[in-house]
Amino acid sequence: MAGVCDYAIKKDILVNCDDPIIPGMEQEGVIMNRKDIDFSTVAFNTTRKNVIETLALKSGKKAYKVVVSGSTPFTGTNTALATGTYRNTFTNTVNMVILANDPDVCADIIDGLANGEYVVILENKAKNLLKEENPGDSAFQIYGYYQGLKAVEISNDKYSEETEGGWSVSLQETKVPKSALFYFKTDYETTKTAIDTLTSAAA
Repeated sequence: MAGVCDYAIKKDILVNCDDPIIPGMEQEGVIMNRKDIDFSTVAFNTTRKNVIETLALKSGKKAYKVVVSGSTPFTGTNTALATGTYRNTFTNTVNMVILANDPDVCADIIDGLANGEYVVILENKAKNLLKEENPGDSAFQIYGYYQGLKAVEISNDKYSEETEGGWSVSLQETKVPKSALFYFKTDYETTKTAIDTLTSAAA
């Protein structure tokens, strides 16, 4: 509804001693073409407006797994405040390393990443599994839903120690209205199953 937005904090700022936050991400995420999302079926939680409960793709479309190995996968992925004239927004950056460089990888992945718009779901190591209500609601975070992640850097350094001759990719989404967007339905396992469905073979 149009009107004056309520920009105010609404909860105590405390430390969770029983289930403290931990840094980092899991090695496996999901990437999809933003144009393949069926936005007409997307459902947000009725009270928590930064939680998506239903996310489906158009008929015949699928998402793809993205696996970054190592002890610090997706290094450099972050969200930063972007100061605006009338309203502040956020910038999401998702970094990944592709440890391959062959004709198929270049044609089917790199060339697409260079010009497309994408949505990525990554799994945080901090999952809030001990919460009495909505356990696991912070596990899966969505990037690119609002504006689409677009390439800001793609490079192939033959002597890079980090990529071992593969590709380094940085995707960015600007002017994002919310600090974070999560994918969560009922519990961790139910949400994980829904994400796995996105990467299954297209009908």
